Amino acid sequence: MKKILDNFEEYVCTLGLCLMAIFTFLGVISRKLPQVNLSWSMELVTTIFVWVCTLAAAAVFKQNSHMGFSYLTDKLSFLPKKIHRWLRLAILFAYYAVWLTYGSRMVAGQIHSGLVTPVMSTPGWLIGLSIPFSGALTCVRLLQYEFGYKFTKI
Repeated sequence: MKKILDNFEEYVCTLGLCLMAIFTFLGVISRKLPQVNLSWSMELVTTIFVWVCTLAAAAVFKQNSHMGFSYLTDKLSFLPKKIHRWLRLAILFAYYAVWLTYGSRMVAGQIHSGLVTPVMSTPGWLIGLSIPFSGALTCVRLLQYEFGYKFTKI
């Protein structure tokens, strides 16, 4: 269970990418078969794509493997490097606070309006939920990286 918590994003993204490949392949095949209609598969692939993209943001922050320009920060001495680290963390938390705030408002609006997707008629908030969920998860992963915490150490 602890390994699943440490690698949650990777597992979900792996499953999502596999499902996207399968449903895209089935959608292409179904175009050649007139009696099979899998038009819903592209909507499902788009939904999965949104979730994979937002969860991947949390995954890269967990290992600090996101793209960055570290040439200057690698040359900093102890105190400026520490200041940069805390300033970076504060800016990232402010950024993801915006994700959480406006993402939550968006989901609440989608729930209130009863928005559904055009083909599958699934609630639109299921897609929008990826933004505040991944924002919260990214904040957790940022803290995990900064303080070296892993669930498997418990």
